[in-house]
Amino acid sequence: MSCPRLGLPGLYLAIFLLALTGLFAKIIPLDAMSIIQLRSVVATAGIACFTALQRRSLKLNGGSRTYVGVYVLGLLLGLHWITFFHAMQVSSVAVGMLSLFTFPVITILLEPLFTQTKIKTGDVLAGLLVLAGLAIMVGVDVTDLHKPITLGVIFGMISALLFALRNLLQKYRFDGETSDSLIFHQVVAICLMLAPFVDFPRVQALETASWVNIVLLGILSTAAAHTLLAFSLKQLPAKSVALIQCLQPWIATVLAWYVVGEIPGVSVWIGGTIILSVSTYESVQKVRTPGLQSQRD
Repeated sequence: MSCPRLGLPGLYLAIFLLALTGLFAKIIPLDAMSIIQLRSVVATAGIACFTALQRRSLKLNGGSRTYVGVYVLGLLLGLHWITFFHAMQVSSVAVGMLSLFTFPVITILLEPLFTQTKIKTGDVLAGLLVLAGLAIMVGVDVTDLHKPITLGVIFGMISALLFALRNLLQKYRFDGETSDSLIFHQVVAICLMLAPFVDFPRVQALETASWVNIVLLGILSTAAAHTLLAFSLKQLPAKSVALIQCLQPWIATVLAWYVVGEIPGVSVWIGGTIILSVSTYESVQKVRTPGLQSQRD
């Protein structure tokens, strides 16, 4: 389904749902691998039920090479989630989220390799502004690799590289596949990859509230959010999705302030304002740009 006008609204909803992941990483009493494996199980079931109700197939259109490629995307997505959750757990929601959002700069630098085009000066400047906003918000001291904030940034940046690579490969190598089938097979890959690493004794000891949070994480912040993100990647340039998605750490920081008491400082608000400005500018530019890329969903 080609719906260019729905690309931005879908992206904004995906951003909000993804911003909730920081809270779940803090309030679910499990390690990163166990949380991600369980969220993937829930997401797999949720997507399967949703598509069954719509009588849509989750079969990929390509042959065996397509399945192998999509499952490799799933491995990249799983490693991205592991490093991202670990970054938030060893530091804070703000540090994990903000260090992850070096990925727009990485996306801008890598996308020309897929499109065979030159990097635009405006995109570089936008990426640098985002990077400056992140630097102001985090204020990282990298002289001590054992500091929680430094570890959070390192794992966050690794997560950023994995996320940018996965997004670009998905957009430019698997554009003929539907959004729900893409995310379904990727979360299946994550389920299989992480099954041996689940801390089953702690999982069995979880209280009802924790199971509710896992279900919400799997349905809202995984199945729904990543399906919407995949849809947005079909309708908008990957660099624009990456830059507009910089709203996510700002939203996550505010949520962490209210829910888990992680109070942001003045630098967070200054950096967040820069990020918000760049994201708003990108949104306006995409609305004014005729003929947004549209591909079948």
